Amino acid sequence: MESTEDLFNEFVTQNISNEEAEKNEAELLVEKGFVFNVGKRKFQIKPLVFGTITYANKHAVDLKINLTTEDNASVFNEVGKNVSPLMKFIAVCILHKRWKILLFTNILSWYLKWKLNPQMALKISMVILNMYDIKNFITSIRMIGQLTITSPKSPKETTLVDGNQQVSNQSTEP
Repeated sequence: MESTEDLFNEFVTQNISNEEAEKNEAELLVEKGFVFNVGKRKFQIKPLVFGTITYANKHAVDLKINLTTEDNASVFNEVGKNVSPLMKFIAVCILHKRWKILLFTNILSWYLKWKLNPQMALKISMVILNMYDIKNFITSIRMIGQLTITSPKSPKETTLVDGNQQVSNQSTEP
């Protein structure tokens, strides 16, 4: 029989390795993207860039579920309203390039609507959200914010685009 200390150590070892495996998997997603099958076709979602994220967010914002009534019809109405934005969100991430997004989003989203089931769409959406890499984005914004706060220039020492010093700053004067 194993002692409680041995069981605890084994539990800690397994959980640390699971967390490390999850972290490595997330980093691999951000760096390499992933491939999935829909019917007989394979689709690849390449590592997301800010332009793709911006276009994808336009469709993600349209996803709204309002279940204010207890009527089952409202549930089905909300599902119907959200299928198209969800498929467009996934399609934009697959297309990845600006012109492909502008030209083929509607066609690909229509195809996905008729080929994806809700479970697969949820899995793909969750992977895409992991690929957003929000943690590193927020960290970089915080660091940039700290650099601008600690910069040696005071608010009155702003310069113009052409490099000349501004005479006064109207926003800081009484």
